[in-house]
Amino acid sequence: MDVVIAIDAEGLKDEAAFVTHLTSEGFEEVPDEEGMVFMGVSQTPVMHTRAYIFEVVGKALELSPAVFCNLVCLIGENPMESYRFNGQTSTFEEA
Repeated sequence: MDVVIAIDAEGLKDEAAFVTHLTSEGFEEVPDEEGMVFMGVSQTPVMHTRAYIFEVVGKALELSPAVFCNLVCLIGENPMESYRFNGQTSTFEEA
């Protein structure tokens, strides 16, 4: 199933490193979209895909910290809630 991730991050230390990590993990940046939007394909269940997205974006934030980071994603035909990265716990929490 197709996966779309929209990321709103402010104050990324190194945006190129952030984007490079996501692309190395199988997500392609969508060039004509405003902001950071990535697409990919998943063959795992929705909840596993969501966990993988959190892992990949969390690792990207370790490589390039940000003041804040929010994300929303569409997994197949399943829109997910909005999530905010908690830098203190290094986890995503429903916003």
